[in-house]
Amino acid sequence: MSVIQIMPEFLCNRIAAGEVVQRPASVVKELIENSLDAGATEIIIQINDGGRELIRVIDNGTGMDQDDLLLAFEQHATSKLFHVDDLAEVKTLGFRGEALASIASVSRIEAKTCNNSRAEGFRLFMNGGKVDCLEGVAMKQGTSITVRNLFFNTPARKKFLKSTNAEYRHCVEIVRRFAISRPSVRFHFTADEREVYRLPPEDLSSRLRRIFSPRVMENCIAIHQEEPPLTLVGFMGARDLVRRKSGEQYFYVNGRLVTDRLMNSAVYSAYGASLDKGEFPFFVLFLTLPLKEVDVNVHPAKTEVKFKNEWIIYQFIRQSCEQALKHWLVETDRKETSLTSNFQEAEFQSLKTPALPRLEGEQLTFSDTSKNSEPQAGSKTSFEQPSMLSLDDRIRRFEKSISDEMFYSDEPHSITIERNFWQAHGKYIFTQISSGIVIIDQRAAHTRILYDRALKSLQQISASASQQLLFPISLELSPDDYSLLLEIIPSLEKLGFSMREFGKYTILLEAIPADLHWLEEGKVVMQILDDYKASRRLHNPISEKVANSYAERAAIRRGEIMTPAEMQRLTDELFQTDNPYMSPSGKPIIIQLTLNELKRRFEER
Repeated sequence: MSVIQIMPEFLCNRIAAGEVVQRPASVVKELIENSLDAGATEIIIQINDGGRELIRVIDNGTGMDQDDLLLAFEQHATSKLFHVDDLAEVKTLGFRGEALASIASVSRIEAKTCNNSRAEGFRLFMNGGKVDCLEGVAMKQGTSITVRNLFFNTPARKKFLKSTNAEYRHCVEIVRRFAISRPSVRFHFTADEREVYRLPPEDLSSRLRRIFSPRVMENCIAIHQEEPPLTLVGFMGARDLVRRKSGEQYFYVNGRLVTDRLMNSAVYSAYGASLDKGEFPFFVLFLTLPLKEVDVNVHPAKTEVKFKNEWIIYQFIRQSCEQALKHWLVETDRKETSLTSNFQEAEFQSLKTPALPRLEGEQLTFSDTSKNSEPQAGSKTSFEQPSMLSLDDRIRRFEKSISDEMFYSDEPHSITIERNFWQAHGKYIFTQISSGIVIIDQRAAHTRILYDRALKSLQQISASASQQLLFPISLELSPDDYSLLLEIIPSLEKLGFSMREFGKYTILLEAIPADLHWLEEGKVVMQILDDYKASRRLHNPISEKVANSYAERAAIRRGEIMTPAEMQRLTDELFQTDNPYMSPSGKPIIIQLTLNELKRRFEER
C-alpha cells in the first residue's frame, strides 16, 4: 500500500473547519460576509447559548435556486471567483469557497433560500456535512442559514470553547465590526431572545453614536484625506478615549476589516508623546485604494492583507492622522481662548455689581485655599483632594490623624524607622534606619497597601467604606463590556463601589471607595474593567484579579509630592501588610543600603 494517499473529502472539510471555524463567532462572521456579498440591505442575527446551540443569519439578498443551494455547501464552490486574474481584484468579502462546507461538516444545518418574487424557495437539511433532505418552501426573497449544535461531532474542539458569556462577547464584537463597516445596512442582533443591537440604515457618525455612546462621538476627530489613488476617512478618538487595552481600533481596507500592526502603528505615531506606552486610542478608519494594490489572499480567515507599497500607505495614514489632530487642537485652543475671555469679561462685570447679602445658614465652599484659585466644574464637597490643598494644611491634616505611637518594631516584617523622611523626584522615599538607609518606591508601596486591603475586603461579607457621590455618574457600555462588568460588580461593591443597572447597557455609579480621592470615578471603573479583561487568561481567582486592578488604579501617581507626615503614614501602613518587600506584580518595594555598603563605596576605593 502506498505511503502517500489522497485525503478523503470529509477529512479535508474537517481540516478546513479547523482553520475557518474556530468558535461560534467565526460562523457568524462567514454567514454575514455571504449576506453582504449577496447584496443584502437587512440582516438578522440570532444566537443562543453563545452560539453553541443556535446561530441563525437571515438576509434579504439575491438568494439561490435549487442547484446553487446544493452546490453552495460543496468544498471550493463559489460564485465570486472564476479565473486566476480575479485574485488580483477581489471585490467581495468572501471568495475561498470553504466557509459553508466547513461549517456544515461540524454542525447541523437548515438552509432556506429564494431568488424570486413568487415566494417559491427551497429548504435544505444537512447533518455533519451530509444532505438529509431537500424540499420546497414558501418564503420571501433572500437566504436564511441556521446552524445548530456546533462541533457536535468533534467533541475535542467543543471542549476548547469558552463560557457562554465569553463566546457571546466574541459574537457581539463580530456583529459590531460589520455594523460599523456597513452603516447603510440594517442590522438586528438578538442573543437568547434578548435584543443586543437594532440598527437602522444611517450615516457613519450616527452608527458609531448608536453602537458606542454619544460621549464617544463627542470626543472624536473626523478625518477625510485624499491623495489619489488613496483615500482615508473615519474618526479618531481624543485623549479622553484612550484606554489601557486594545480592541477598539477598527481599520478597514476597501470595506474589509483587517488586522495590520504597521498601519495601526502609523495611527499611534500620529498621537506622538500624548500616548504613553501600553495605551491604545480609539479609531475607526476606512482606507480606500485600487484593488490591485492590496492582496487579500494571505490569511485563511481573511483578517490580514498585504500591501504592494506599504511604506507609502504608512506615511499617508500617519500624516493624515497628524493633520487631523493638529487641526482639532487648534480649534480646541481657539474655543478655550474664547471661553476664557468670556469668563474674564463676566468676572470684570461682576466686580461692578454690589455683593448680595448672604442668607442665614448659607455656606460657601472653596476647592482650594490659595488666593487665586477658581471653582472647579463638577467638584464634589464630600471630600477634599490632597493635591489641591496647601502644604501647611496637608501637614496639619495628616499630623492630626497620626499618633506618635505608630511604630511596628515588634511586627514580623518590621524595620525601626526614624521620623525623618525626604522624597526624591516625586517617586522615592528615603529614610534612615539603625543599619543604614532605606529607599521605598512610593507607588509600589501604596499599591501593596491597597492590594492587601482590597483582598481583605473581598473576603468579608460587608462592603468597605465608601463615599456617596453628589451626582451619580452614568456609564454607557458596549454589550460585551456590559456583560463583563456584571461579572465583577459583586467584587467591586465589596471594595466600596455602589452601582446599579440603569437602562440598556448602562450602569449608574452612585458611590466610590474612600481611597479614590484623586481619580476620575467613571474612568477608574473602565480602567479596572480593561485590566480585568486583560487578566482573564491568568488562572488567578477573580478576587485577586479585581484586587490587583483596583490597587494599580487607585495607587498614588508617580510624581505626587508627599509631606513628611504622609510618608510616615505610608511607611507605617506598608509594614502592616503581609509582604511589604514585594509589590503584587512581583517588583521590589524596598531597597536597603547598609552602612557597610556605603562605607565600602566611599572609603574603600
